[in-house]
Amino acid sequence: MSKMLIKYHFLFGLIISTLLYPVYGINVLIIFFVNLLLDVDHYILYIFKFKSFDMIKAHNYFFNEEKPFLLFFHTIEFILVLLFFSFYFRLAFFILVGVAIHLLLDIYEEMREKHIGRFPSIIWWYLRKN
Repeated sequence: MSKMLIKYHFLFGLIISTLLYPVYGINVLIIFFVNLLLDVDHYILYIFKFKSFDMIKAHNYFFNEEKPFLLFFHTIEFILVLLFFSFYFRLAFFILVGVAIHLLLDIYEEMREKHIGRFPSIIWWYLRKN
């Protein structure tokens, strides 16, 4: 599993949001917070899988899990839906940018570690599961 820590999402999100401020203004707050909070799908998955709200155990589970797992907000399908809506809604565009920043950081970390800890697609996950 990727060990990209929230402090790095915070740091890089802050830097990129600051650089984008002249272009997007206050909307960079959306980009920043989406980048920072996208990993909420880890916690949601943990709650459904273990029927527990223990954030520390959830954190430990994902940092020690070796089997790939599905994280909805980290999938190509989620990105495609955001891309579609970004043509019609400005908010969706800013969310998409935040997701892209977050995922690029995750991909960088997974390549550095030479380990992919999640399925990048709901379809791929479903086909591998069945």
